Amino acid sequence: MFVPAYYPNIVEVVRSANWLVHNFHGKDVDIYNAVDYRHNRLMEGFKYQVVLDLNCLQYLLDLVNKSESSGLSRIAAAYLTFFQIAGIQLDPTNAIYEKINYTDDRAEEAISNLEQFRGIDNHSLDELAAYALGYKQQLCIDPIISDDRENLRDELLKYRHLTDWDSLYLCVLAVTAIAIDSSISKPKKLLAFINWCISEFRFSLAALVYATALFGRSPAKKMMKYNAKESCHQKQAALHNMTWDLYYVDCYMKSWVSKDAQTENLMLTADGGLKLTMQLAVECQLAGGLDPLRPHLAHEIQAVEAAYSNRNSTPRAYRSAKWGSEYRSRLITRYESKLLQIET
Repeated sequence: MFVPAYYPNIVEVVRSANWLVHNFHGKDVDIYNAVDYRHNRLMEGFKYQVVLDLNCLQYLLDLVNKSESSGLSRIAAAYLTFFQIAGIQLDPTNAIYEKINYTDDRAEEAISNLEQFRGIDNHSLDELAAYALGYKQQLCIDPIISDDRENLRDELLKYRHLTDWDSLYLCVLAVTAIAIDSSISKPKKLLAFINWCISEFRFSLAALVYATALFGRSPAKKMMKYNAKESCHQKQAALHNMTWDLYYVDCYMKSWVSKDAQTENLMLTADGGLKLTMQLAVECQLAGGLDPLRPHLAHEIQAVEAAYSNRNSTPRAYRSAKWGSEYRSRLITRYESKLLQIET
């Protein structure tokens, strides 16, 4: 397979950044070997696609929207160059949904962003590499305009609430309420969340590993985006931001379990909290249990494991007589009234 002369330099950039999350297992797997991807695609019929988070999408858009390159936009360009060489497709769908965030007036901007992305994704490989390696400060790239923007707008706005988004949002509200509750000591916060999942709602692997990382020994920076001192609007935005992180994890895990045998999904993110949560979720799935969470917990691991193991032997809200969308809505309203100080 022919690879351009700058390929080793591109690999050095992406390997150093290490934004890529995957579920490949085996000590000899090298996720930064484009030749392996091309071989598996051409000879074995595999398809590889990478889901972008909103930040990575924005870093790519900066290639044309900012007059001078930044370190983050160069890294994003290096990843795009690597993916083109490897024959890997990029999927910005969830990032576009996050951009809209159920708000009609953001749809036009999101569509323009999608058109810009398509132009960037189809741009000259050599120019992308030149930008990534610092030889160009900005690229001039025409967007690929959609044939029917109105229909695309309708499609993007069709899903007022994506599957499980509200449930993940409620989990974020509960995690946040526990995080700011000074009456619960830090070693007991994860157990408090697990007990909440049992008695009040239901379990979500994405939320469970997020809570473990947040309340564990070494949380990533800025995992808790909520700040009680900020305005109601800022707090709402932070809670939504955290929910979108969980949504990426949840979608990734579901696509992994239900995917076609010849399709492999990866995730690209520079967000430390999202990456840590994603990696823990993958490790738990591969291990078939919660053992990978042990390094993040101290003495409370026994209580956490006991509560999780006995979750089906105690009264649960899940699938009880009160269970349903109205029950979830009432819980959301209750937590929002506390965290956003909304009058009810």
